[in-house]
This record gives sequence, structure tokens and C-alpha cells, in this order.
Amino acid sequence: GITSVRDAGGADLGVKQAVEQGVIAGPRLQISTAVLGITGGHTDGWHPSGDTLGFFNDYPGMPDGICDGVPEVRKKVREVLRAGADVVKICATGGVLSPTDHPEFTQFSPQELEAIVQEAAYRRGIKVMAHAQGAEGIKQAVRAGIHSIEHGIFLDDEAIELMLDKGTFLVPTLLAPIAVLELGEAGGMPEYGLQKSREVIDVHRQSIRRAHEAGVKIAMGTDAGVMPHGTNLRELALLVEAGLSPMEAIVASTKTAAECLGWQDRLGTIEAGKVADIVITGSDPLADISSLADNDTIWMVMQDGKRVK
Repeated sequence: GITSVRDAGGADLGVKQAVEQGVIAGPRLQISTAVLGITGGHTDGWHPSGDTLGFFNDYPGMPDGICDGVPEVRKKVREVLRAGADVVKICATGGVLSPTDHPEFTQFSPQELEAIVQEAAYRRGIKVMAHAQGAEGIKQAVRAGIHSIEHGIFLDDEAIELMLDKGTFLVPTLLAPIAVLELGEAGGMPEYGLQKSREVIDVHRQSIRRAHEAGVKIAMGTDAGVMPHGTNLRELALLVEAGLSPMEAIVASTKTAAECLGWQDRLGTIEAGKVADIVITGSDPLADISSLADNDTIWMVMQDGKRVK
């Protein structure tokens, strides 16, 4: 039942064009192509053995996202925009699945972040989204004008106040560290990823609860790809566990998510003049939000007025 997606790294222009031209069925897409990060940061797959095992393979049409210093970050923004990015994705902190850093490590200097935001804005007002988990990295990103914070694991009061002041969106991705542990049980995750996931799950939930209570704009997102695609709506029950009501979780997935994508003029609500994206379920999600995690509960999906399920 997800008809529109902002891809946070990995999908290239060919994927987007294939959907738009009807070669494959899929959600309408905003893409970021490569993810920008620093040497030794979350996107750097270097291991002490000398091997580099990145999140994405390098190939023609997909820029290498590692960059250091203001001149390099400007060039990398230009490269991803040249490759077709609709939004620029960066890593402002370390992360759970990177081998040589930690979620609380701050990455990119304030000057680098400001240059990235400025360079993106030169091109038709392109927005920047930031993988940001540690409090200091979150605050630096928000101060620089980042449009949305992905994850927000270690939010503190100052970060929340800054987000409220700037109107920054928060995309919690509560499912991501849980999925890492689940995949780890099947032997599909490195031990360092499992250890960091165990460390962040509870504090992550509490951070999102405090942000929601303060009034930060929350848009639903999942980090799908870490968990299997098609299991995205498990996130809704996790949002409710973090303090949102079932209706607030649905609004985060529709109206607020459309606002985060800048598509609120045509998506996110059912009203005259907007495209007909409609989902019919076999359960009452206000009574049991977790029922939406079962794909068989989604009886019909309409996209652009056409029934696709």
C-alpha cells in the first residue's frame, strides 16, 4: 500500500525511469542516488583487512559518495545532481552498520554541511536529508538547514528545540535496528552491528516519544533494504509504541510524509484535485494498527486512479 517513496540511497535514475515509463511496477520515486559521507564515516566500507565492503557497489551512473572538505562536498553534490538525484542524502553521524564508527560520532563539519545545503539549493531548491543519530551531529545538521533527520536516535532537548524552530522533519525508522537483530539471528549481520543495535533500540524509542510530545513533525520511514521490502508497515505499530496514536501514525505515513517530500499539493490526503492514491484494508487500523503489517490485510491499492492490487 505504499505508492510513493523517497529512496535514501541506492536507487539510480534508471530505476526511476523504469517505473515512470511502465517497464516495471513500483511507487513514484524521489531518488538520492549515492549517499555522501566522510572518509572513515558511515558510508565508508573500509575494513582493517584492507577490503572495502560498501553498502552499494560502484558502477557507471552511481557516483562514489565519499568526500572531505568544502570543495569536495560541493563537487559531490553536483555529481549526484548530475546523476539525477531529486534529494541529496548525507550522513551527519556514524551508524549501526558501519565498521569503523559509532552512531554518536559527528561527521561533516558545520562548514561542509552549510556548503552541501547551499549547493543543493542552487539547483531548483533541492532539499538535503541527513542520516543523523548522535545529538551533536543532529544539531549541526539542523543548524545548517537540513530538511529532514533520518533516525534521530540520541535526540536531546536542544536538538528537539532546534528542530521545532527550523521546522525540520523527523523520520524515526524505529524498525531499522530491530531488523538488524532479526537478520543477525539468521547469521546475516556482523557482530558490531548487532552490538550497536542492542545499544540503541530503547533510547531510540524514548527519543522519538519526546520529539513527538514536543510537536516535532514526524514522517514515517523505515530504512527498507535493511529489512525486507514489503514489510514497511511494521513501522506503524512501533510509532504507536513510541507514543503516537494510531491515527497520528497513519497521518505520519500519508499527509506528513507528502509534506516532507514536497508533494503535499497532490498527495497525502484524499480530496478534490489530488491524485487518486487510495488503500482499502480488511481491518480497522484504528483498532489494531499492527494488522497493517500483514500484506494480506491490504485488500486494494489504487495508484493514480488505477487499481494495482
